[in-house]
Amino acid sequence: MSSLTEVLGADDVIGVLTRNTSLRLVNVSVSGCLLESAHRFEPGTTGMLEVTIGEVTHADAVRVCRVQPVFGSGAAWHLGVEFLWTTPPGSRSLRRMVSRLRNHIAQQTLKAAFAVGRLM
Repeated sequence: MSSLTEVLGADDVIGVLTRNTSLRLVNVSVSGCLLESAHRFEPGTTGMLEVTIGEVTHADAVRVCRVQPVFGSGAAWHLGVEFLWTTPPGSRSLRRMVSRLRNHIAQQTLKAAFAVGRLM
């Protein structure tokens, strides 16, 4: 059996921490989104952003580029996230739904969740 020191010292060790969090989609463009979260994320954090409109969930991989506190709100954070172009946009991609999402944001008829994974 290997010791913890040997395992952690191996060249091929990769760790992933995951967390699901609910948030508010403030704005969306073809390059990314502005999200509001009760949790602070570090710039560089990557994850999967899922937005549900009615019964349909749209998703894309994103990276947190900017983090700012929302002043006067207590403990809320604005997260600027960019879409990661790791795959071509599919039929359920957020990148293909930008104009439709903008309409739903104004009407407040969507749910969003951010599942993050961070390589260590």
